[in-house]
Amino acid sequence: MFQLITCNLACLAIAALYYTWRDVYMHRRRREQLRQRVAYMLWVAAGRAA
Repeated sequence: MFQLITCNLACLAIAALYYTWRDVYMHRRRREQLRQRVAYMLWVAAGRAA
């Protein structure tokens, strides 16, 4: 019984670590994509103005 509880807690800890890492990674990736899109938009606008 104790081994089953230990195994379940270990699985829960691994899942929590993974989902936390994934949320942070996805948030950074979205922010980087937004920065790249804004930079491209400014590049195109500057090219048209010149």
